Amino acid sequence: MAIYLAMFLVALLAVRTANYLVANNALRHEVDRRLAAEAAEFSDPARLADWQAMAIRHVADEQQDHESADLYFMLLDKAGRHLAGRLHLDRLPPMGFSDFGREARVPGVDHGRALARRFGDGSVLVIVSDNDDIDRFDSLLFRVQLVGLGITALIVIGGALWVAFTVSGRMRTMQRTVDAVVAGNLQSRIALDGSNSEFDRQAASFNKMLDRIGELMSNVRHAAKDVTHELKSPLARLRSRIAALVRRDGQGDFQAEAEAILAETDQIIELFASLMRLWEIEGGHRRDRFEPFDLAELIDEVVDGLAVVAEDDGHHLSVIAGPPAPITGDRSLMRQLLVNLIENAVRHTPPGTRIRVATDHAPDGRLMLVVEDDGPGIPADKHALVVRRFGRLEQSAGIRGQGLGLTLVDAIVRLHDGALRLEDAAPGLRVVATLPGRPGHRRRPA
Repeated sequence: MAIYLAMFLVALLAVRTANYLVANNALRHEVDRRLAAEAAEFSDPARLADWQAMAIRHVADEQQDHESADLYFMLLDKAGRHLAGRLHLDRLPPMGFSDFGREARVPGVDHGRALARRFGDGSVLVIVSDNDDIDRFDSLLFRVQLVGLGITALIVIGGALWVAFTVSGRMRTMQRTVDAVVAGNLQSRIALDGSNSEFDRQAASFNKMLDRIGELMSNVRHAAKDVTHELKSPLARLRSRIAALVRRDGQGDFQAEAEAILAETDQIIELFASLMRLWEIEGGHRRDRFEPFDLAELIDEVVDGLAVVAEDDGHHLSVIAGPPAPITGDRSLMRQLLVNLIENAVRHTPPGTRIRVATDHAPDGRLMLVVEDDGPGIPADKHALVVRRFGRLEQSAGIRGQGLGLTLVDAIVRLHDGALRLEDAAPGLRVVATLPGRPGHRRRPA
């Protein structure tokens, strides 16, 4: 910042200096223009027989005129004799424009500008301008420029120091928050001042990031606790069965016990596989597999594969024709999302339930994936519970599963920058996944 501040001050000094030089040059040019105009009023002696008498009268008239009171005239003949004017110089100035000071000994003039002109008959006209007032104005202009430069420099330096103090203060606040989080205080946040400034918005974004980190850490803690709880029962049952086999020492139906043990083991393996996939999704590691595809085509493919399974359980599974659904995402995860939603609907609804899958586009251009059924539905106050890890309703306690189906669905939707919500289908449950779509889609033929 010091380098930029120094460069700005140098540029400011250059501008102020240029302003002063331009104004000073304009004043000098105006004085020269006035002297030249006064000298031009004297005609060429060769054209007038009584030129000398007219020139003397003209000098007398000019010196009586109040508009030329600051001008001094001197008219000399070709022999150097003084003919007219109140100006008396010991030495003639050079022909043309010239500056002079006190050495010229002009009464009452410390500094001036002179114009000397020689006519065709040898006579000489000298006009002197008293520049004392102009010099005072020039001195005042210089002081004004100098004071303006100082005030501007103070404002700039003060502003730079204020910005540096504000930025450093914000950075120190952020650093303290980072240090607190590193030390283990995940609840530490940057205080917002409500100004909606760039710093405030940056702090809000930083706090949102910390909120997300805290949420993930909380999920990890809850996941570990939930895994311990969920594994307790199947492991206890597995141990009991193994103990029973030992006690029986080969007696009884060994095949049935072995199959039960395998089933319990498969359930544990399936649980760990689901958790591993959930953690992989929540970590965002699947984004590098994103590619464009049509979700509507994937829906047709998944529904065709699950329609027979649904019919075997007494359900009717169908697709409501809608517009194409071009998105960019992980095709395999979106397949799992559809499978989970459809299997949940089949598993938790009675035979005869109708399950419908549809896509549509919201007014803001986002894509909506809808899976709904006309089954018993879920109470609105339980929607958050069934999306949570291992969240189960009381009536679903005896149904096989890990309670991770909707949790995986929610994680997949959030990985695709979407949102999941559960609604009452009156009757039944409607699950709506809102996803960012890709532009350029066209309506599908009905």
